[in-house]
Amino acid sequence: MSNQYFAIDLSSNLCARFATIVFTGTEGNVAGKYHMIKKGADDEWNHSSDRLELGENEVHIWRASLDQNAKVIANLASLLSQDEYERAVKYYHVLNRDRFIVGRGVLRKIISAYLSLSPSDLRFTYNEFGKPAVSNDQNGLAINFNLSHSAELALYAVTRSRVVGIDIEYIREDFATLEIAEHFFSKDEVAALKSLPMDQRTTGFFNCWARKESFIKAKGIGVSYPLNRFTVSLAPTEPAALLNFDDEGEVAQWKMFELRPGAGYAAALIISDPPVILKQFHWNE
Repeated sequence: MSNQYFAIDLSSNLCARFATIVFTGTEGNVAGKYHMIKKGADDEWNHSSDRLELGENEVHIWRASLDQNAKVIANLASLLSQDEYERAVKYYHVLNRDRFIVGRGVLRKIISAYLSLSPSDLRFTYNEFGKPAVSNDQNGLAINFNLSHSAELALYAVTRSRVVGIDIEYIREDFATLEIAEHFFSKDEVAALKSLPMDQRTTGFFNCWARKESFIKAKGIGVSYPLNRFTVSLAPTEPAALLNFDDEGEVAQWKMFELRPGAGYAAALIISDPPVILKQFHWNE
């Protein structure tokens, strides 16, 4: 058994909060674990997206598999900017490098389609906490977006003139402990988690984490903001919701959605100025 950082299977925000914590496990379990996406009768994700029209009251959610064949990876790599390429080559593990390339390449393909731009010509800007946005001179539709990835899956949220945040988490039963919850969750969330039947606690834990991270990402204030300063719903039987925040008047300005990207994942989206219409797509090259 060798010590490995658990960063591979958890979202980048979750990793940042636990940068000093080490997970003990086999390298194969950490670096090679993923879920294949299969379309079934109950799949909520539309696999047909020939014509993209983003209405002013809509938010489009895209799901993509980060595990692609060599040809797709090469095609997507050709779209990256110089700084994105430099970030990609710094990854030690090939799996992580390829997933980064796919994640950024797919982002470029999706956003450029709405703006009728070449994916390689798209330019991003970043706020002080690293939240990306389309360069103002290219953004005639006032598009806002957010993205998240964990293990094999990435999610992208695209909307117009609204603030949006999205988060996906690969579910790890060994990580969903009360000790971690008590350190990061609000008192009400800890109480809600403890009230759940044992067989629902892991799902409740990751529901809570994904919902909290989606809000932090929407606010664009970085992983340094204390997660225990606001409260979200978490019970599997309850709808996703922001329950309270420092500014109580702000709660009504947001609408939260639970997303179901695939077995073994928890995910959430939050968007400002409801109501909105949510549409879901699965990305294919």
